[in-house]
Amino acid sequence: MEELDRLEKSASWKSYLPAILVIVGAFSMLGLRLQIGTSFISDGAFMMLALACYILAALFQLTNLYAPSAMAEKIGFFGAALGVFFNLSSWLTRWVGAYDHEIAVMRASGNMANPWIFRYIPFANLYDLSLAFAFGAGFVTLLFAHRKSFRILSAFTLPIAALILTLARFIGNEFIDLPPVLDSYWRPIHVGDASLSYGIALVCFGVAVMYLLKDGVKVEAMAIWSSIFGIAVLATISKFSVFTAFVYRAGLFVPAGPGKHPFSSPFRLEVPYVGPALAIAGLLLAGTIVSFLFYLYQNNEKAKVVGHYLLKLALVAQIVSIGLLVIGVGDNAAVNSRLQAQLTRDPGQYVVAGMAMSENDEMSVQERAQLTPKQFDQMGRAYVQQTGPQLFMSLSTNPVEFAALITALVATLFVIFFSFRTDKLRERLPSLESLDSLMYKTACLAFAGLAMLLITGAIWANESWGRPWGFDSKETGALIAWLTYAAFLHTRIARGWKGRSSAYFAVVGFLLVIFTYLGVSYLLKGLHSYA
Repeated sequence: MEELDRLEKSASWKSYLPAILVIVGAFSMLGLRLQIGTSFISDGAFMMLALACYILAALFQLTNLYAPSAMAEKIGFFGAALGVFFNLSSWLTRWVGAYDHEIAVMRASGNMANPWIFRYIPFANLYDLSLAFAFGAGFVTLLFAHRKSFRILSAFTLPIAALILTLARFIGNEFIDLPPVLDSYWRPIHVGDASLSYGIALVCFGVAVMYLLKDGVKVEAMAIWSSIFGIAVLATISKFSVFTAFVYRAGLFVPAGPGKHPFSSPFRLEVPYVGPALAIAGLLLAGTIVSFLFYLYQNNEKAKVVGHYLLKLALVAQIVSIGLLVIGVGDNAAVNSRLQAQLTRDPGQYVVAGMAMSENDEMSVQERAQLTPKQFDQMGRAYVQQTGPQLFMSLSTNPVEFAALITALVATLFVIFFSFRTDKLRERLPSLESLDSLMYKTACLAFAGLAMLLITGAIWANESWGRPWGFDSKETGALIAWLTYAAFLHTRIARGWKGRSSAYFAVVGFLLVIFTYLGVSYLLKGLHSYA
């Protein structure tokens, strides 16, 4: 018996070996970067390799779901391990790059001091946080994948990690001058905890989706919620113009000099055909919702068939819309003249741009209140006259919008996947008991991590701004997300709610985490605008 226990412990330890090797290997890359210098592989190249590996791993695990294969499972597992390795390597080499960048700037100015190494730990902006967020999700997935029955989890979590890295790709990896408020030893503690907590919440979400599928939740019900999410994305992008004016306006950049990230312009330029295509996609998604509601509540089989056709057409419309957007944004011919013609048709955009400029200039509310619409108009016109010939479009001008569109597309695609041979898919998933147990464990970790996030944030805020809490938009979003996981645990412990009820809490909690991560910064103003 003792020999059997020893063998089981040995096997258990060996099952974590891939995760251990990933960490050791990434730090080896850090050592090589320190030895070789700037000629070594860049952090951006490592990030793209991680993105490719995450996609590869997810595809092979999806293949293994529908057509079980030991080879597909192994490729998916080791692809995930490679993705985590490249992800962490990217983050670590970026740390060295940020330090080297600052040293070069200091030496150029005649400053011979050596800055504190932790001052440049890569937690300075949304790009850095996205790298760490994706790593947290990938690493937690890899830890749970030591059990073969849970290796399929990567098919549900790694596509989201890949989307996060896609967002990072379009945000851009330029180094920024560290704002004074971020020059604190609390930054690596607070933001590091945030990235790992977000990653755990993502895994908890993936497990919840698996549970709902296994528990027999109809794919049509999932399609309703994915369609609602898609419509919400379409409604909020481009300053709400898709459904109000049936146009999509892309952001514009102004060059900032060699090696520097360009400045964002307060103006946006209409991209031909994208607005109507997105509106059609939204209409098809709305039709999908109505059709599936008829099916679910009136058992109308014809409505079910119509709903699936509309869902597939919505997928095609989303693909066409994104294709038109990529082509349109890539066409930078006559940007200034096109913008002038657009402003001639709608001169009110001068006023909107002038108001945005006043906000970016950090004018107080009282100062902005004293400005008249005519003054805002003059500010906008002066800006176009000064910078118009330099303006250009890029997918990086609105990375959150582009990533949101791809996310809505992927959500629709996955629902269509789930509708194919659903019974076979459910058979391949782990048992309800094991999924419920894993969901509970990850929710506990997410709850504890978000609690530490709030505590460390309050201490840091008290040191930086003289108060521990100010109902800033990001603070409030993190609090609501934490309360959702608290409700998950409370209802489970005090009320005995398990299974499907807990899964709904996990889904809502992760959506609130994503809203805190992106939505708050994108839709609302706050002190956390740098990330």
